[in-house]
Amino acid sequence: MWIAGCVTPLGPGFRIEEQEINVAYVSGAEPAMRVRAAWQVRNTGNQPLDSVDMELPDAESHDLRDVRVELQGTALDLAPRRGRIARIRFDPPLAVGEAREITASYELRGIHSEPAGTDVTEQGFLLPPGDWAPALLRPNRAFARGGEAPKKWDMTVRVPAGWRVHASGTLKGTEHGKEPASESVRYRFQQQKNGFLPFAVGGAFQEARAMANGSRVILWTRQAPSGGAAQRAAAAVAAAAQFYDATFGPRRGASRTLWIIECPRKQPCWPVPEAAFAGGEIGRDDAWPAIQVEIEQQLAYTWLNFQVHPDWEAEPLPMGALTDYAAELATVAREGGDARRIIVHGLIASYEFDKSREPEPPVTYARLTDPESARQFAGVKSELFFFALEDVAGQEALLRAVRHLLRAFHGGAWRAADLRSALEQESGKNLGPIFRQWLVEPGIPSEFRDRY
Repeated sequence: MWIAGCVTPLGPGFRIEEQEINVAYVSGAEPAMRVRAAWQVRNTGNQPLDSVDMELPDAESHDLRDVRVELQGTALDLAPRRGRIARIRFDPPLAVGEAREITASYELRGIHSEPAGTDVTEQGFLLPPGDWAPALLRPNRAFARGGEAPKKWDMTVRVPAGWRVHASGTLKGTEHGKEPASESVRYRFQQQKNGFLPFAVGGAFQEARAMANGSRVILWTRQAPSGGAAQRAAAAVAAAAQFYDATFGPRRGASRTLWIIECPRKQPCWPVPEAAFAGGEIGRDDAWPAIQVEIEQQLAYTWLNFQVHPDWEAEPLPMGALTDYAAELATVAREGGDARRIIVHGLIASYEFDKSREPEPPVTYARLTDPESARQFAGVKSELFFFALEDVAGQEALLRAVRHLLRAFHGGAWRAADLRSALEQESGKNLGPIFRQWLVEPGIPSEFRDRY
């Protein structure tokens, strides 16, 4: 504790004094997103710094090409890399108190089957929150410090004139410029250290706006929406927002705006904060309320996974299914009656169907690299698990536990053990047996099956 409290650095470290990410849409036969990031890095440790590590996008899910890293304007040879990690060596080492500039640039292309990947088409693009943007990492040594972004920094997004952009941060202005082939517009968004992970979505969208329940809803579609579609969408989205505010706490920030955006491809598209994606049917009057459940599920990410995320690498489930459970709660609140029992009964039927095709590993052993059918199987059981917790501990205790974790883990990751600890505190019950039954042992407990 004494060592952790020392002001004087006891090991290697650096501070990012300035940071900027510039994103540009590049049209052509194969559209691409050109990304350039720059950092001003100062050695704040107690010894010369010989290197820093940079995390680059996953090459497969983002179709990463033409990577170039420079130190003080001189290109560096990064080969070989350790997966997504590239080591930048200072020659000579960065002296204590000295600062240097590091830049990285590359292109992201294509459409990917993996929902969390980058999408770039002739109609628009999607850079979801996550690993599309590069980052400098804290040195992997004892007492090391560094890698944290400044309190405020800028991200710019350049697109063809007439395109619309929704991105992380606060819009601080636009700037028109002339590109060799066509006119472009550059949007500047100021980012906050504790804000959402960087994301951006843009395209040649038609816009419709509507107000409902105090929320402004913006509908972006490739074709102009019909007269009543925007108002129908606004009513559905505002009702979901009102439910999530009451259930999980008001969403962060002063903005009361939510976006519904037509996916750059046919679907599925990964959601982004304060927005949900849908297919081209969102612009038709007859699409609502059929797609309302899908919209509610995507909007849940703004209150849950974009505030505290599952540990995607080590334990994506059961916490990764919390957004599905939240959307099911919204459906129950909207439809009332026997909706809860119908939903649980349907999940059990889906579980039985998947079980006939896949072996059943423990839920907490599921990984994103597993086959899609196996992930779906574990995901359905995770959804049922939250309803089982309701039955044992009570829905109010469960939601209080989730709200507690949202405050305590803000910006970090949560696991099943964290939920168990919080829920035992809220309910006063020992929940070890039910966590073991559902997350480790095979099958659905007989008493739960009999109840539904």
